[in-house]
Amino acid sequence: MTPLEELKRLQSLVATINSVLAKNGISEQISLSDITITEKTVSDLVKPNSKLSELITNLLWPSISSATVYHYTSRCSAESILNSGVFRLTNIAKRYNEGEVVTFCKTHNLEGYLANDANSEPTYRHLIMPNTFYASFTDTNLSKDQEEYFWSSFAACDGVRLKIEIEASNPNFRKVHYEVKKGRPIPLLSELTGCVRNDYGREFILKGISRLCSFYLSGADYGQENEYRALYRTWEGFGPQPKGVGPSSYIELPLNQMSECGYHLRVNEVHANEKINMPSSYIFSRRVA
Repeated sequence: MTPLEELKRLQSLVATINSVLAKNGISEQISLSDITITEKTVSDLVKPNSKLSELITNLLWPSISSATVYHYTSRCSAESILNSGVFRLTNIAKRYNEGEVVTFCKTHNLEGYLANDANSEPTYRHLIMPNTFYASFTDTNLSKDQEEYFWSSFAACDGVRLKIEIEASNPNFRKVHYEVKKGRPIPLLSELTGCVRNDYGREFILKGISRLCSFYLSGADYGQENEYRALYRTWEGFGPQPKGVGPSSYIELPLNQMSECGYHLRVNEVHANEKINMPSSYIFSRRVA
């Protein structure tokens, strides 16, 4: 193939990508200079602004800078949060058996993460999960049925609902994307990956995929939860470090201040059947059945 023919082929690849973007609701286009094309891959991993990956991420998982949300939990956990002034991010490995991360990897055929490592376990289990920490919240605009679901599922018996105002400088405060049907990938990612692979013999790599797969769950199992997630990934020797070990490890976020993790959490109201043991500075509201 001559250099001119190769250039035309690469331009054709860019045109194909732009066509897929437009079909899925992204009007902005990329140029050849926005991506890196090797013999095996197409990506923007080393590009300064990662335009293609940002366009896709902003459509599917837009960052949220602020929101008022609910957090349903046990009485014991709520008392610990309010009396210590500390909120915890949980290690995602604690939900290993509940489809976390693996649902996205399997549905989108991420073979590199699914392949077994030296321990005969899927690579994602040791590459992604140990340093991924998150907290779950839900929308405050709930129907009566949704409220009953959350009370019974996450705050049964003596449970508590915290109303929390969150400000995030961390871009990984996002809503979960739910799988519409088991095994059916997100159309934009599926079409883009398929075109690049089948028509040009290369693999498309979305920047930040190891973080974004933590914002994806089965709609059949969890879609009613309308979940928001605050995510933080740890790196040895850099930033806040986890306490504890393994799936039981956690990251501490101090309330009422912007944490090093990039989250500011302020509890606005405490809601329960009976008033819990908590500082008088918090507003208590009794749950009405």
